[in-house]
Parts: sequence; structure tokens; C-alpha cells
Amino acid sequence: MRMLSVNSLIVALLLSLGQLMAQKSQVVNSTIRQVTIYRNGAEVTREISVSLDEGTHELIFKGLSGSLDKESIQLSGLADLTVLSVVPKMNYNQEEGKSKTVKQLEAKSEAVKEKIAFERGMEQIYKQEEEMLIKNQQLGGDKVVVKTLELKEAVEFQRKKLIEVLQKKLETSNNIKRWDDSLKVIGKELSPLITDSQKATIDIIVTVSSKKADQVKLELSYYVADAGWYPSYDAKLTDLNSPLSLQFKAGMFQYSGEDWKKVKLTLSTANPRDKVLSPLLKTWYWGYPNDYSQYQATPTDNLPGEKNISEVSGFVKDSENRPLPGVTVIIEGTNVGTATDANGFYQLAIPINLAPTQRFLHFSFIGYKTQSKPIVNRRIDTNLQEDLHALEEVVVVGYGGNARNKLGGRTAGVGISKNESIELNTNEREAPASVTYEIPMDYTLLSDGKTYAVNLKTEQIAGSYYEYLAVPKVRQEVFLNAYLPSWTNLNLLPGDVNLYLENNYVGKTRLDPAYAPDTLSLSFGVDKAVSVRREQVKSYTKKQFLGGSVTENRTYRIALRNTKKIPIRIVVKDQYPLARSKDIEVFDKSASDAKVEENTGELTWNLMLPAGESKELNLRYSVKYPKNGYRAGE
Repeated sequence: MRMLSVNSLIVALLLSLGQLMAQKSQVVNSTIRQVTIYRNGAEVTREISVSLDEGTHELIFKGLSGSLDKESIQLSGLADLTVLSVVPKMNYNQEEGKSKTVKQLEAKSEAVKEKIAFERGMEQIYKQEEEMLIKNQQLGGDKVVVKTLELKEAVEFQRKKLIEVLQKKLETSNNIKRWDDSLKVIGKELSPLITDSQKATIDIIVTVSSKKADQVKLELSYYVADAGWYPSYDAKLTDLNSPLSLQFKAGMFQYSGEDWKKVKLTLSTANPRDKVLSPLLKTWYWGYPNDYSQYQATPTDNLPGEKNISEVSGFVKDSENRPLPGVTVIIEGTNVGTATDANGFYQLAIPINLAPTQRFLHFSFIGYKTQSKPIVNRRIDTNLQEDLHALEEVVVVGYGGNARNKLGGRTAGVGISKNESIELNTNEREAPASVTYEIPMDYTLLSDGKTYAVNLKTEQIAGSYYEYLAVPKVRQEVFLNAYLPSWTNLNLLPGDVNLYLENNYVGKTRLDPAYAPDTLSLSFGVDKAVSVRREQVKSYTKKQFLGGSVTENRTYRIALRNTKKIPIRIVVKDQYPLARSKDIEVFDKSASDAKVEENTGELTWNLMLPAGESKELNLRYSVKYPKNGYRAGE
């Protein structure tokens, strides 16, 4: 029996070994097919088609985004496959990942640095030789008389040696400059190429068991944090007889390390970073904390702030103010970077959701000391100092931004400038807790941190109307406002609203639906075609001193004028003073046709003012107060 157990064990071990030997490992080529961009982050879906024999297979997805969430990895389309394991593996600066060209350039760089070190050593030797010759210019001693012939020979010898040393110094200096230039050329070539081998990536190793030989299609999906989108709007008022046009726009960005080329793109209003716990009450004892902070949602809207720097540019030069081409400029802790051009110029987009701790630029180049500068201005210039003592220890952190910079704002085969956007007819779908917008064309979004704008849809707001508002006591100008009673049906999100009046940009406002009233209003600024003037009618203003009190009678005239060719609706507001004590009395109040709010003293006139006509409003009141106090002005 004991012998049988040992034999059984040996057989089991042999079977296990056979299974391991039968396991086949292959690197699969996957393509990004679909991306869903959330307010913060994105879900990336890759697809592969692979032939599998019966047995166990190890499928390796290489070079995926280093920012992907390992817990979010999903595999679908399995059919007759059984997943045995999914193992993510982080890669940093793998030596074997370097291309042959990179290794050749690095070898050239080392050789050139050795030549520079040698030439600098020779430069020191010639300098010392020159110092020795100068010190030995005095022949004999002070009391030694040197013959003329000997002096002539000595001077000629000295001159000859000094000229030789000078020539050697100049030759060495030229050699150093020449090798320095060669090192810069190598650095310019190396910076774009070395990025991929130094960038953190993730390999996902999926082990599956296949029951039969088959051609299978699989989908691998995962969540990346370095992406997002934010909404904005264009509100356009063409004329007072047409409904307000509201254009929904999206600003999309990503710097995940993967370029999304010609993918199916969907924008979702969902936010995976929001807390998903349903709140539950717990027993609360008086005098003890009643903490529910775990349920509080963290504000994560990536709305660009007014002071946020979205783009930075500048020049990189050496200590003698000569431009340095090929210098790597990278944002700390990200894959967003670029390289300087032939003039030492760089330009870099700053992701809007970048954390304050990452708002630093790193400048690095072969043979120069690395610099770090905070992103506090839109223009950042720098001068790199040559690293004379550590040429062989310089680590190049490249990005390869030149090729990407040439793409500029080119997405999905359509060229756009910085302030333009692409008009798309998106498919809007409302889910139980979010809204999605499906872009109906294959779209390209590069991993450069830039914001790419698209127009999602345009709505002609039914029921919108316009009113003029005047508060002449505060400002003697008339403002045009648009009102949207049915805005709650528009699925609006917090964002900036660009205001256009008759196709002219008039300003910007901020929209936050969470704090908006039942009727949303947008102000389009002052309309000079409608005027208002408020003045005190002095002939009807007088003071009366009776006993210990003073009585003031005040009268004001408000003049309105409409020079437009159409009638307008206008609201005029003013106010009566209120009495804070029994010693003060406000009486004899008169404001014909005005609605009075007794609690606040606010007066409101709602008028229709015909085209080309004027109207006058009158306001009168009296105030009685003690002679020794309570005097108040306008």
C-alpha cells in the first residue's frame, strides 16, 4: 500500500509537470476598440483575436498604461475558455525593452563623454604648462648678467613654447566644443527614443484553459485614472423673437501613456470616484460623536479654474544663452512631456486635474544638470548648467514630444485650433444614475494632456424668454437677461457658459445646477439701446423741523427709453427705506403701478415698453426721525 501511494504521487507529479510543459505562452497583439471617459478617469476596452489549441495557454498583454487600476481588470468573451489566473506585472526601465537603436546611441554617448573627459584633462595639462613657462621667464638671478645672444635665444625659445601651448589650448577647446555638439545631437536623437523603455508600464498575464482548438475573440477592459472630461456651454441669443440656443460642449483629456487612435468614444456623466455607499443611520448617544464622514462624497469635478494654467511654454538654453535642442521637459509623475526644438523652444499642455504636488516641470539633457521648476506661470524659461563632474552618470528621461507636437490639435482626421471644437451629432442616452454621449465616429485622443473640445449637441430652448432688468439706484444701465423655465429637463452639469449676443461674445458666467432656482437666468450684459436714468426731484424734497424730530420728503423720477425697433419687456427695481426702531417712521409712500414687498421695502415695476418710446416712473416717500440721530443717505 505504501508503495502504491509513492507511485501515485510520482504519477501525479509527472502529470503536473506535463501540464506545465504543455502550457504555451504568447504575447498577444491587442487593439483599443472602445473607451468610456468618465468625469474622472476612463474605462479602456481592448480586443484580441487569437488561435488556441486544446490545453493551457498564457496570454501576455504587454505595455499597458502604468496608471491602470489593477482591481478593475475584466476579461470577457470567454466562450469555452476557463480563466485560471490574471496577474498584472509592473515594469520599470527594463533594459531588455530598449531598442537596438537606443543601445547604439547610448554607446555613442558614452564614447563621446570619454573623449570630452580626455580633452578636459589635456586642457588642464596645457594650462599648467603655460603657468610654468610664465614663472620661468626670469633668467638667472637679479645679479646675474645675461649676454645679449643668450637673452635673444631664451626669448625666442619662450615665445615658441608659449605659441605651441596656445595652439594646443585652442585645439583642445575646439575639440571640446565639437564633442559637446556631437553629444547634443546624440541627446536630441536619444530623448524621443528612450521614453518607452523608461516609462512605467503594466503587463497583464492571463492564464486560460481551452477545451478545444479554436479561434477566440477576447475583450480586456480596465480603468485608468489619468483621463476625464468636463462640460461647458455656448448660450447664443440671436434676437428677442427666437428661442435661446444652448450648445453643449465637452473638453476631453488624457495622459494615461496610451494613445487612443480611432476608437469608439463614449462620454459618461458618472464618476467612479464618488462614494457608492448607501447611508445608514447608526445608534447615536447624546454627548458622543455622530460621524457619517464615510458617506460624504468628495468633490471631484474637473472644472478648469480661472487661475489654472492649462499650457506652459518657454526656451531652454545653456549657461552661455545658446539654445539647447532635444532637452526633455516632463511633468512630474506623469507621462506628459515633450522635447525642445532646434531653437530650444518647448510647449506643453497641463492636464486640468493635475494635483498641486505634480505641478512641476523637469528639464533634463545629456551632460547637463537636471532642473525642476514649479508651474506658476504660462512662460517658464531656464538655463541648464553643464555637469562637468558627472557626465557619465546623467540619466535621460525622455518623452518624444516632437512627433506629437507636429500633430497639434489633429484628432479623428479633422484639424482644430485651440479655441475651436468639432461639431458632432452624439447619441444621448439617459441611464438610471447618469447620462452618456456616444460620439458617432471613430475618434483619436492622444496621451498628451491637452484638452480637445467637441460639440455634443445643440438645443433650442422651448419656453425661454427675455427680459430687461434695471436697478438704477445701483447702476444706471439696463441689462438683458434670458430665462429658462424648463432647464431641469436638459441634464445640465456644472460648467462655464460662454455668452453670445447676436454672434458677438459678451462674456462668461458659471453654471451650477445644484444651486440654480426653478427658472434659470443668464445675463447677456448691458444693452445700450435701452436707457434708464434716476434723479432726485429737488423741488419736491424738503426738511421740516418740528420739536425734537426731523421730517424729510423725498421724490425721485426714473426715466426709461427704448430705442430698439421692437417692444421690450423690462423690470425696474427700487426700494423704500425700512425703520429699525419706533423712533423712525416711513410714511406717505407712493410708487404708481409698482409691486411692493413690505418685508424688504423692494419695489418692482413690470412693464412693456413699445419700440421707440419713453416712460417715466415716480417714487415718493417721507421719513420722520429724531433730530439728534438716525440720518441716513441713499
